[in-house]
Amino acid sequence: MTNDFEPRKANERPRLSKEEFAEKKKAEKEGIYKMVDDTAREIVNDPEKFMEYLNTQSQMDRYSAVNTLLIYNQLPEATQLKDFEDWSKENVRVKKGVRSISILEPVEYTRKDGNTRVSYNVKKVFDVSQTNAKKPPAPSVNRDPKELITTMLDSSPVDVESTNELPYPNMAAFYNNEKQVLYVKRDVGDSVAVAQCVAQELGHAQLSINSDKYSRLEMGFPAVCIGYMLCQKYGVDTQNFAINRIPDNMKNAEPQEIRGELSKMRNAMAEIHSRVSDELYKKKQERSKDYER
Repeated sequence: MTNDFEPRKANERPRLSKEEFAEKKKAEKEGIYKMVDDTAREIVNDPEKFMEYLNTQSQMDRYSAVNTLLIYNQLPEATQLKDFEDWSKENVRVKKGVRSISILEPVEYTRKDGNTRVSYNVKKVFDVSQTNAKKPPAPSVNRDPKELITTMLDSSPVDVESTNELPYPNMAAFYNNEKQVLYVKRDVGDSVAVAQCVAQELGHAQLSINSDKYSRLEMGFPAVCIGYMLCQKYGVDTQNFAINRIPDNMKNAEPQEIRGELSKMRNAMAEIHSRVSDELYKKKQERSKDYER
């Protein structure tokens, strides 16, 4: 009698059948979606956790609200994510024993009827802090916001006008949706307060542009969150933002509705940030040209 089989190596897992593998992937994806829903419910019912989530989203502006919920749940301080292969291409080693972060990656596929659809696969990534690479420097806190104010106004998606009076005396800026104009109060000495208010009112303007209808009352809290994330991203003090006043309708919403609101905030913030970044880069290039002359 001959043995024509190869013994399995120690600690080697048995191979899964095609059906077993598919079932495993399905269960993994369902677990990830549950994590998203549970985290969404959790943050809207805890102001401190909601602020921490906004901090993560401000840092990870390229990621969707859904993936930011996943990142926040697993490693809220993450700053730069890549999969094992991409880190390896840069000759960066992932540390032993660290736990990967699961996010959702969109994948296009074509159905039998020829229509294109998008599915989502679970993707395992690692933060730079989990590797031997150098972590990017954090933005300086409470830096002079005057340049940021100018840049935000120069890159505004709506007209900007100076004024001596605003509907709310304690505000340094105000977005008027009927006229689609961002008004900025003259001679406000506190540049930090101006930066905070301009960021928040740009939030109102962007939300209005992205929506079919506009209600300043309904968009009040999302605009506050957008202003907070922008200031957090650019190192401007954020203490004056009332992030703790989470509306009851958001606290009591279903996870899908919460994700929808978070997505609106994220998309508006990312659009403003993109324009501000482009404007900052353009000004830097202009200064370089002036220096070379």
